[in-house]
Amino acid sequence: MSAVDDVEARIRRLDEARAAKTAQLRQLQHELRYNPVTGVDERLDNGRSVARLEVKVEAGRNMLFKAGFLSGQRTYVRVTAEVVTVTSKEVEVEKQLQLQSTTVMEQKMTTKRPVGYTPRWGESLLFEGLPAAVGTLRVDVMQEERIGADELVGTVVVPLARLQSQRAMDKWHMLTKHDKATIGEILFSCRFLRSPISALELELELLQNQANELHLFLGRHQNLIGLPTPEPSSSMTSRPKPLQGKEVVPEETPERTASTRFSAVASFPPAMRKRECVENVSMNAEMHEAPRVKRQRVVDEEKQVNSLSDRIANWLLPAAPSSAPTSATKTEAAPQNGAFAGEGAGMTSSQFFPFKQRQAAPAQRRPRRTGRPLSSTPQKTPSALQAIEKWLFTDKDGNPRELPFGRQAPSY
Repeated sequence: MSAVDDVEARIRRLDEARAAKTAQLRQLQHELRYNPVTGVDERLDNGRSVARLEVKVEAGRNMLFKAGFLSGQRTYVRVTAEVVTVTSKEVEVEKQLQLQSTTVMEQKMTTKRPVGYTPRWGESLLFEGLPAAVGTLRVDVMQEERIGADELVGTVVVPLARLQSQRAMDKWHMLTKHDKATIGEILFSCRFLRSPISALELELELLQNQANELHLFLGRHQNLIGLPTPEPSSSMTSRPKPLQGKEVVPEETPERTASTRFSAVASFPPAMRKRECVENVSMNAEMHEAPRVKRQRVVDEEKQVNSLSDRIANWLLPAAPSSAPTSATKTEAAPQNGAFAGEGAGMTSSQFFPFKQRQAAPAQRRPRRTGRPLSSTPQKTPSALQAIEKWLFTDKDGNPRELPFGRQAPSY
């Protein structure tokens, strides 16, 4: 038996149950009527309420009973239903109807059982003809006494408003004594049938919802397996389906240019981009005409002490061509290094040095006007860098080393 057959069988059973409930509802509507003031159904012939309350007391646990000479050895449960009814009374003075509320109390008890930690009763109590749906249900656990009134072990109060759904409520309830919770608990279920008409109407609505869901399931199954369906209209056939592919013919497809992120720039007319093109051409021409000058080693002819990094860099770089005299080299250094003229505008010397610009030698100090001779200052001890330079550029006898590329070491 497939799932579809099972669904169809369930639909048939739901239809049969719905037909039986509908017939029962029609019969009740001829016998009963719903009273919105009391919230219960009443009979049409005598106006008596048909609401009833079913209470089934099962058992208890963690029960604490008194153990004494006068304390009894049996326990029972007392159930009290307190219902508030509304009646109309005609006032003779004002000749008007005035509503008055009265409380109707009905009490029932279970059989007595031996006391213990977990007593069991397992009895059902039925309250019929409750006049209204407003009130409380009080459940008391009692212990029999040999002399005097029975002892109260614990109490549970349930408002009837919690039972308006007309479904059974089965749970453990905590017992209270003198408005204080105890460790004892009692298990009982209660169901308040206040209106059979509204209960049947609710059941019919639930059955109809279940049948609608099953019919929806069958409809989806038919769409999946592709059963014949009614032909759609011409307007629907003209539209392509969203999940249906479309055949592409290369001959009929229009050509499209490749779209890149530079499409917006390329879309400008040539007249607007003329200046840009001219500038690019001029820049390219200048770059081709003026080749880059290679870095060369600068011949150090000035007798001054420079840093160690400057000396090592000049020692490793290739020497400048020696065909021209030194004075010509100094004068021609400016046009060769024209590309760096902007950077060295504030430099005092015209020589180009890759790392640092050499500083001019400080001018000699003018003699004092007093005519007194300058005091001779003792020579300072050379620093560590000067000692390393002397070790690099001189031999053991103190003579300058032969440097590569014909370079001469400065004298100290």
